[in-house]
Amino acid sequence: MLHGEFIKLENSNGCCAYFTEYGARWVAMYVPDRNGKLEDVVLGFDTVDDYQKAVEQYHGAVVGRVCGRIGNATFLLNGKTYHLASNDVYGQPVKNHLHGGVEGFHKKIWSSELVINEKKEKGVQFTYVSCDGEEGYPGEIRIAVTYFLTEDNSVDMFFEGKSDRDTLLNITNHTFFNLNGNFATNVLNHVLKLKECTLIECDKELLPTGNLIDVSKDSIRFDGSMNVLDSILSSEVLNVSQPDISLAYAFPSVGKEQVLVAELEEAESGRRLSIYSDLPSLQVYDAYFMDGSDIGKNNIPLSKYAGIALEPQGFPDAPNHPNFPSIKISPDKPLLGRIKYVFDVIK
Repeated sequence: MLHGEFIKLENSNGCCAYFTEYGARWVAMYVPDRNGKLEDVVLGFDTVDDYQKAVEQYHGAVVGRVCGRIGNATFLLNGKTYHLASNDVYGQPVKNHLHGGVEGFHKKIWSSELVINEKKEKGVQFTYVSCDGEEGYPGEIRIAVTYFLTEDNSVDMFFEGKSDRDTLLNITNHTFFNLNGNFATNVLNHVLKLKECTLIECDKELLPTGNLIDVSKDSIRFDGSMNVLDSILSSEVLNVSQPDISLAYAFPSVGKEQVLVAELEEAESGRRLSIYSDLPSLQVYDAYFMDGSDIGKNNIPLSKYAGIALEPQGFPDAPNHPNFPSIKISPDKPLLGRIKYVFDVIK
């Protein structure tokens, strides 16, 4: 059971969402299956201490300043080169920057405040001030991340980042989902559907090459016609024998308005998760690095493919690819973003 150190939101349907100030994390989500049974569909742990000790550092966390990878842990901004921590396991030797650095947003203690929206729905707002030079990034950034638990069994996430000078900011939420509700099962039998998109080509270090690949006729398009396992193993683009994926997709039609970017379904429970976003990219990661060394909720080892992360965000390694949408912010151009996670059952 979750301990009292977590922040609980509950709606009139009995659905509950839990959060913590450590990393502004979303740590649990209790939603019904087709028979009305409430189960938690978010991977994680029973205590904040468990999150702090975990091998997988990013469960449910807000990730930044820049989520994903930055090649060679460097970027050029306004004529100046900035050097960041080389903390990614990929690369020989280790040379790339990952998820904001060694002490990124996922390891910070955020301030929290309970809030209510105009529909009288309950929420929690987390705030954090990232100082100039933190993890090598320029500028002071004031960040607010707000989660609302809505009456339609959704978590509505809003975020804003304001800087006192030009800098980079690209944040997301790194929750792992397993819609079965039994974390001893894996997610390879889930069915994933993506909105019209292209694949952001990456090299063996998971760094973008700058190219976008048309996958409209390939199974890695995730059109919902087969489960996650078969979609990966049937792909001619990937041509792999193991279903280990960390893939980035670009959505050309996403702009200022929020649109449906992904749906995830699990047949046994009947649960469905629909994700809406106004961000141009989505990272899909099926937790293939998990090896059972982290013991999660209900004393269940979190093994390979125990969950899937679906992370709306800006393009990966954007500062090193001029053809990618910029992730630069400035005093007169803050980062504004919204992700909505809608839970229901398959009709």
